[in-house]
Amino acid sequence: MSSTIAPEQHISAVGLDLSKVHKKSRKLVRYMSNPGIDAMSKVTLRTTDTATHVPALGVTEGEIPKWIEGSLYRDGPGVLNIGETWYEHYFDGMAVLHKFHIKDGEARYTSRILESDAYEKNTTANRIVCDEFATRAYPDPCMTTMQKFMSRFAMPDIDDTSDNCGVNVAFYGDQLFAMTETNNMRRVDPETLQSIGPKTNITKHVAVNMATAHPHVDEDGTIYNMGNSFYGAKGPVYNIIKFPPPKTLPDGKRLESIEQGSVVASMQCHWKMSPGYYHSFHITDNYFILIEQPLGVSVPKLVTSQIKNKGMVHAMKWHNDVPTRFRVVRRSNGEELMHGYQAKTFFTFHQINAYEEDGNLVLDTIAFEDGNVINSLWIKNLSNPEITRNMAADGFPRRYVLPLNIDGAEVKKNLVTLKNSKAQAFKLKNGKIHCEGEPLAECRLEMPRINYKFNGKKYRFCYGFETTNGVNAGKLVKIDTVTKQHWFWIADTKMCTSEPIFIERPGALEEDDGVVLASLLHEDHDRQVQLLIMDAKSFTQLALVTFQTMGVVTKDFHGMFARVGDTVHRY
Repeated sequence: MSSTIAPEQHISAVGLDLSKVHKKSRKLVRYMSNPGIDAMSKVTLRTTDTATHVPALGVTEGEIPKWIEGSLYRDGPGVLNIGETWYEHYFDGMAVLHKFHIKDGEARYTSRILESDAYEKNTTANRIVCDEFATRAYPDPCMTTMQKFMSRFAMPDIDDTSDNCGVNVAFYGDQLFAMTETNNMRRVDPETLQSIGPKTNITKHVAVNMATAHPHVDEDGTIYNMGNSFYGAKGPVYNIIKFPPPKTLPDGKRLESIEQGSVVASMQCHWKMSPGYYHSFHITDNYFILIEQPLGVSVPKLVTSQIKNKGMVHAMKWHNDVPTRFRVVRRSNGEELMHGYQAKTFFTFHQINAYEEDGNLVLDTIAFEDGNVINSLWIKNLSNPEITRNMAADGFPRRYVLPLNIDGAEVKKNLVTLKNSKAQAFKLKNGKIHCEGEPLAECRLEMPRINYKFNGKKYRFCYGFETTNGVNAGKLVKIDTVTKQHWFWIADTKMCTSEPIFIERPGALEEDDGVVLASLLHEDHDRQVQLLIMDAKSFTQLALVTFQTMGVVTKDFHGMFARVGDTVHRY
């Protein structure tokens, strides 16, 4: 039996009168009202307009180790609507910063909506006026039809790219920045999370048009990142960029890390008019490694998407019949190894770690069958459990081994000689090296983290959360990459976890001697957040801290822990 809901009765489950929602957004709000969505989707689809500026003292069950003193910072999209207009993709939501400060066995929580230019412009207009990854600005209702049409032909200026930095955070020297995948970062106060000064446009300091939100940090504080330059002499290039630690000049002037940016290596994009999309990259003591996957950003489609009033995501195309390539560059001189490493097509967001061993590069990554995971994060898809189950694939921890010494290699002979490794690499008749990966463990994994002291070096343990049909199932995972064993910490079925972050115990002699921190959100308690503190070695709970907040607490992506007393803050 069906019934019709009168417009004046059409109230959505998210508490909005649809008659007052912008007509372009009404379908999205209806999707979000689906009563059958899972806990992860309910939490992911939260939106907030109130942050917790005054530190909230948590109630602790168990005991927080007294040696933990510092702040856990986290970043992610948390504002999904501006006025009556709604974002279409989860990546587009306005950034919200979270901070858990731990001292003397107690923890306090604060949060703040990132004070970006994009957020200020949007809230001033009370509608979405800044373009994001998938959502285009809603037209000014005061514009004529012709003005709206002509505005589509105005190509965006590089200074107009979004500063909605809702992916990750990093310390450049003692300056904390929120980051996204454009050319902009926002400096924020480590204490209050308030923005400091104008946005930082890295294009003004180094030749890239965009960069990842997953830089690598050396022990001395030198930061390496990777970004695209669309205007190379031979077409678009991937640039590896370097930011040394801050320094004081002879005249007493302080030169910040950002001001010292330089390009240390460049690689030509394989496709002249379609540079590959990447979210992160590998680094070892002697090499940078980019996984060039066949998800291209078509430059011609970027132009037509602008004209059609569509976001950048519509210019991305997955090439299922094209192999995934491993691009390897020497750190010493910036030269690329022209060995032609490749593998059967796969997609990746996040890298676990990489290291060198016995003339091989060992690369550990989270591998998906294809790039469909991006499509699963459209708001309309997150809101539909059937679509989520059918569309969202799972990432698996996988190891590839790239042999460095291939001179005189025989065709079709396995070149991987590492003991106990099931990964393989073969020289093909065309001279390229085909690599076949091996599973790191028999489980799914996303948001991987390690003891960062072992970044780029041989390591044993990694941490993350397990997904099922692309959904965070509330399971934290620890993996032993040597024995292939894995252990779970399982939350309540109505809860979802954040990315886990490892903190080493002072004086630790073993790789997993420390704690793992993760935040927990419950689908039925939207003004509450919990901080889980686990013993990393036994992977058991030490403490659970519960915070009551001023506003709705939203999901996040990535973050880091900054220990009090450290001069260099690494991941």
